[in-house]
Amino acid sequence: MTEEHPQKRSSAEIIMLPTQQDAINQAFTDAATCGARVFQCHVYEQGQRVHLAFCLSFEQLLEMAKFQTADKKKNRANAEDLINRPLVPNHVNEIAKYLLETDNYILPSFIFNCKTPIKVFAFGSGVMQFGYAVLPSNVELYVTDGQHRIKAIEKAVKEKPELLKDSATVLVVQEDDIDQIHQDFADCAKNKPIPQTLLATFDVSDALSKLTRDISKDLVIFAGRIDKISQKLNEKDSEYLFTMNQLRLGIAELLFGSSQKTVIESRKNQNREHLKSLLEQAKYFYLEFAKHNDGWSLMLTPKSQTTNLDFSKLRKERIDFNSVGLQLVSRVGHLILFENNFNEDQRNFLIKTLADLGYKRTTSLWGSNLLMDDGNGNMKIINNATAVNKAFRIAVSEIENQTGLLLK
Repeated sequence: MTEEHPQKRSSAEIIMLPTQQDAINQAFTDAATCGARVFQCHVYEQGQRVHLAFCLSFEQLLEMAKFQTADKKKNRANAEDLINRPLVPNHVNEIAKYLLETDNYILPSFIFNCKTPIKVFAFGSGVMQFGYAVLPSNVELYVTDGQHRIKAIEKAVKEKPELLKDSATVLVVQEDDIDQIHQDFADCAKNKPIPQTLLATFDVSDALSKLTRDISKDLVIFAGRIDKISQKLNEKDSEYLFTMNQLRLGIAELLFGSSQKTVIESRKNQNREHLKSLLEQAKYFYLEFAKHNDGWSLMLTPKSQTTNLDFSKLRKERIDFNSVGLQLVSRVGHLILFENNFNEDQRNFLIKTLADLGYKRTTSLWGSNLLMDDGNGNMKIINNATAVNKAFRIAVSEIENQTGLLLK
């Protein structure tokens, strides 16, 4: 392989043999002469370098991984001389917690760097070969990408030793240029972070995301009307009511009384029965609100049977078809459902009153908090937490005045 492609740098000394049995025999014979171990691997080319892909147990991973980690204090001026960025303890703890609490966890592959080419006895003639790598006891495999995951495994196995029997994919790249090693790490980090909307759609290990997904599918007013991919809605998007993350924030306000990240994180783990109860409470509130709200009542008809429902137009006319309006309504709903001991009739009366407050942008109730004149006679929504807080206090006061029931 290396003779055919001399311009390609190899992470191994590849010795091609006719058959698998020949490769096995040669690898174990070679290993016996130097006390080395033999590992199965795949050999392939990528980016003009030959790479080796191994499957190692966590026990082997912890044993073989070596680090050159920059220290935040000691290496502020020479971090570029070391392979690894400074370790972030909180990141390690988050991954360790994930490993301990998640049965069906998944970890991406690790990337190691080896300055000394590894001897591999390989066979095959395709674009990828199979081989047997001979790794001496003093082989130096430095972590290019994955140091936080390895440190997390190291921490987690103290409480959950059975993790040592699990395995991971390890890619070994031969590279002695420190700049290229750093570039390899930077390139690995160029994957775009998962948007909050997609996390809300796919991350069912998070209690709030799972509730949001279930409500978006099961509740008639939201089913088929939530954008589960986009980070934000286009101003002219007439088909969708909210993004998945906007719905998630609204549900957080309803169930937890806040959509602040710290509050959401503190409620992350919920048992199945409690989740089921929260789901039913949320469905009840939003359906009851929709029954009495002149805008949301349009969504009580399934999407498949609805015609001429233009959400772009409704967003321009009303606040309750915007994210801040959903958060406002939901936070008041939290007081009604969870912070007071109202009976069913009182709860229904309070939700009806909330739904009837009036949510058109021309409603004076919101003029000093959620809305401002844009200078052209149009009332523009103020999209921030302070505005929602002010509107929340006004809504609570108005509902108390109309019903005679205290929400605080």
